[in-house]
Amino acid sequence: MQIHIQPSESLRSLLDRNPTAGVPKRGARRFWTTREEKLLREYYPQGGVGASLVHLPGRSAAAIYNHAAVLDLQAPATQKQDLRRQRWKSSEQIDAVIRRIYQRTPGKGDIKDLAFAVGRPRWWVTKRATRLGLVTPRFKEPAWTDVERDIVRDNFHRSPKSIQRMLKRAGYERTETAIMVMGKRLGATREDPLHLTARGLADLMGVDPTTVAGWISRGLLKAKRRGTGRCSAQGGDQHRIHLRDVRSFIIDNAATVDIRKVDKFWFIDLVAHGHK
Repeated sequence: MQIHIQPSESLRSLLDRNPTAGVPKRGARRFWTTREEKLLREYYPQGGVGASLVHLPGRSAAAIYNHAAVLDLQAPATQKQDLRRQRWKSSEQIDAVIRRIYQRTPGKGDIKDLAFAVGRPRWWVTKRATRLGLVTPRFKEPAWTDVERDIVRDNFHRSPKSIQRMLKRAGYERTETAIMVMGKRLGATREDPLHLTARGLADLMGVDPTTVAGWISRGLLKAKRRGTGRCSAQGGDQHRIHLRDVRSFIIDNAATVDIRKVDKFWFIDLVAHGHK
């Protein structure tokens, strides 16, 4: 790809067009090499971005400008005077072209081509499309209410989807990601004070998790699924066992439980309080 730069083209216009000589560098090749920095040090002080583009294939005008700033390189003074943001104006013809492209749902690269066709930077085209009502503006999520915070804090041990349903019943719409972020901000714990997982119970009773799974499958120990949506490759959905059912299991199956292996402090608390 050849770079076409008008001798009178301003630095601001060049950065808005952001041309690249050759194939843009991707992946590990995006990192600047010692050789590239040497070329940049040689040509940038002489002719700025325009002069450097020819000698740095794969680097865009913006990339060259930004890396020159990192290296504390100075372009000729004549180029610096042009860096003020240009006040772009529209016209009926430009608006008509923007409408035509956006009304047919633009695909990948279409907006970039549109910007080049109308001679405007990409950011300006997107902003203009929003003002013309062709793009729905993005709005920030509404501020969290005290009711929502209480629901998240009190139920953070549940799955995000369960909390999302609880919020929806209360008249609020939040994504699962937003719920997890808010829970962490509130310092809420994921541990359920009244329920245990099969692995958690196994640790407290000094047995293998498969032993607890066997008690559940044989109907000796009541348990529910947490509804985490984990697939079989991830170990499947976790069990959720209420402490009162653990207490009932121990009472009804005393011969099965080896008291010597059980965490004694947890066991005393379980028997003393009952957790009904």
